[in-house]
Amino acid sequence: MASNRTLTAIRGVRVGHAQDRRRRTGTTVVLLDPPAMAFADARGGWPGTYDTAASDLGKTFIDRHALLLTGGDVYGFDAVAGIRRFLLEKKLASPTGGGKMPGIMGTNIYDLGFADALGLDYTSLGYAACANASTKPVPQGNVGAGMGATVGPFFGIKGGTKGGLGSSAAKVGPWTVGAVVVTNCVGNVYDPFRNRTIGGTRDKVGKGFLEMDDVLGDYVKRSTTRFGTTIGTVGTDAPLDHEQLARLVELAHDGIALAVRPAHMSTDGDTILGFATRKADRRRLDYRAFDALHHVAVREVAKSAVNAVLSARSLGGVLGFEDL
Repeated sequence: MASNRTLTAIRGVRVGHAQDRRRRTGTTVVLLDPPAMAFADARGGWPGTYDTAASDLGKTFIDRHALLLTGGDVYGFDAVAGIRRFLLEKKLASPTGGGKMPGIMGTNIYDLGFADALGLDYTSLGYAACANASTKPVPQGNVGAGMGATVGPFFGIKGGTKGGLGSSAAKVGPWTVGAVVVTNCVGNVYDPFRNRTIGGTRDKVGKGFLEMDDVLGDYVKRSTTRFGTTIGTVGTDAPLDHEQLARLVELAHDGIALAVRPAHMSTDGDTILGFATRKADRRRLDYRAFDALHHVAVREVAKSAVNAVLSARSLGGVLGFEDL
């Protein structure tokens, strides 16, 4: 299902991955040249974020040079140092000056338990992801921040399927809307375009999937559960003001809710980082155009979440996470 149109269809956007296959984790960086207006929104109960508050409505320096999606939970944020070094070496940012220094915003997934992240040099991964960044279609599956991504199960670590990273983009009139999503959720992944569950909690036979409604009683009673988090980036070249961008990012979470069942759980940290490469001009985008952008943003986030699972492959059956 993976499309040739990905987030890099937006002019000025490059995406790069770096991963350690043996350690089963990695990092993805979205480079924005020139820097673009950004906003972040977290809906899960356990988000991990880096410097997202500075992009809130009413703040002053809202442009960002780079957006980070990373595995490794809190350890993954060491990638920021590598991204910063790359931006300064390539003179994409300035070492001094308000609003000109490296602007980096990030979010992470919890892949520990599947990944072996302790002691890994995420700083080097962050730099390598920037060096690998390209305007070519975004590689999908077991790459970058999706390397250690897993889907389900509701109980503990065994019996789920492999998650990954996916991307998709589409035109909306003269503009483009695109997304990159790392699908690493507690819930199941449902393909709303083909009307079927494609990943998550296996049934005892191993040929189908248990839905949350099937296990509600046990879920409430059991003391073990899994930690997840689906994260992503949604971007556009439509002329938005900061308030409209914030609204677009908030609404884009509907795409996660379409593909992840259930989404935004207490042990998920579902977070979307958004950007707009073109600021609003004298006339604000009207509500009809914005509704169209909103609709497509939701669809492309859902497609990206689905593509992540369809593009992923087993890593040798580690901890029970198998191919579909």
